[in-house]
Amino acid sequence: MEKIGKCVSLLLLPLIVEIVYSSLKSFLLNDIPEWNFEVTLFLYGTFFMLGSAYCHMEKKHVAVEVLANYVSPDKRKALRILSELVVLFVALSILYVAIPASYRSILIKERSTHQTPFNPQVWWFRCIIPITCAMISVQCLRDLYGIVTGKGTDKDRKEAAEHGV
Repeated sequence: MEKIGKCVSLLLLPLIVEIVYSSLKSFLLNDIPEWNFEVTLFLYGTFFMLGSAYCHMEKKHVAVEVLANYVSPDKRKALRILSELVVLFVALSILYVAIPASYRSILIKERSTHQTPFNPQVWWFRCIIPITCAMISVQCLRDLYGIVTGKGTDKDRKEAAEHGV
């Protein structure tokens, strides 16, 4: 998952190039490319969605640890299990809905609904959702296994290896 996350982060480079190009063209020539909006949307959406699994692995998301600071280690473990189960449930629920939707999108070769002259196919973009949910589900299962067995999450094991524990 770590290698995938680092590769996904490279999507920021073409996004930056596209935004700079569009901004310069708009400023200097008073004209924006007709593909500007959708390319920005697709690049950022892909970066955001695929990066979310890496974010979950690294535990870099926003977490409210109010209860965890006031309970015993056993109850803290139960809270961690509960939170992973909630994330897993949501990811699997979205996966259940997203797979048929992306399949239909592929069959009809769905195009953008933004009514621009560019009008690109978006079926591939719809496939990002089930891929992301599958990656998050796998990460949740790995974390659940680590929490239940006492081996810790991927992040816990990585930090232990870095500190020589």
